[in-house]
Amino acid sequence: MCPSVKQCRPRRKQRGITLIEVLASTFAALVCASVVFASMPVANTSRAKANNENKAMNLAQKQLETIRSVGYANITPDKLLQANLIDSTTPVAPNAYSFTNTDNAALDNPGLVLTNGKGSVEIDDIAPNVRQVIITINWRERSKTRKAQLGTLVANL
Repeated sequence: MCPSVKQCRPRRKQRGITLIEVLASTFAALVCASVVFASMPVANTSRAKANNENKAMNLAQKQLETIRSVGYANITPDKLLQANLIDSTTPVAPNAYSFTNTDNAALDNPGLVLTNGKGSVEIDDIAPNVRQVIITINWRERSKTRKAQLGTLVANL
């Protein structure tokens, strides 16, 4: 039997949170927060890269569609200069001509849209009555030169 009444009573479990539990949960929360904050610069850099690539591809696509719309017979340096689709008939590379003047009002100029943005149009006769047109957009991003290219074939039908 019990020597005293106090000793025979079952002990009640203590309720509440211990200091160790509070410290452990605080540590876990801090680790999670630091992971989130550490990934923010990487996410921002990736978003900026994707945004620039999207702008470059949109510029290239618009230029390519405009050149395709002038027709096979007009895809020559002289005719593209008359249509204001290239800057000069002087090539910047073999069969490649620069363009910077595409629709300034709509901000479709590579130099305005991208950092140090430059565009070029390459025209090659690859077969009788078939011309290949390649649009290249170059820009600077974090001390690296980046490039986007888009091309098509235009036939004399």
